[in-house]
Amino acid sequence: MLSQCIGTSEQNIMTNTKKQNNKLNPKQELFCKLYATDREFFGNGTQAYIKAYKPDRVKKGWYKSAQSAASRLLSNVIICEHLNKLLESEGLNNSFIDKQLLFIITQHSDLNAKIRAIQEYNKIKRRITEQVDHTSHVFLID
Repeated sequence: MLSQCIGTSEQNIMTNTKKQNNKLNPKQELFCKLYATDREFFGNGTQAYIKAYKPDRVKKGWYKSAQSAASRLLSNVIICEHLNKLLESEGLNNSFIDKQLLFIITQHSDLNAKIRAIQEYNKIKRRITEQVDHTSHVFLID
């Protein structure tokens, strides 16, 4: 029942997940798929939760409950691991990010984005290190 799901404590969600030997139940699986791969719901935990779990919209506070339940799901280690796998399978991986960074660095239309991308590249390659002066809380760049 959905009302049971919305009212479930985080501990019960973790217990249910443990009982399944780290397998997702069908609603959790749908939530993850919507959250990580569906254009309409991508990155929106509340809307993905509403679509997957179909809360009773007549009950007072149903939307806040959906927000809380989505937040609990997104803090579940097994859910996060599955989301990461889905995102990577959809192409969000190091190679894709490197290509996007290369594109931004080599373009000439948005120089602010180009500068930020170059700075990010330098951080990744450890060409520039930031040092913090703990006495004055000022960042120093070597």
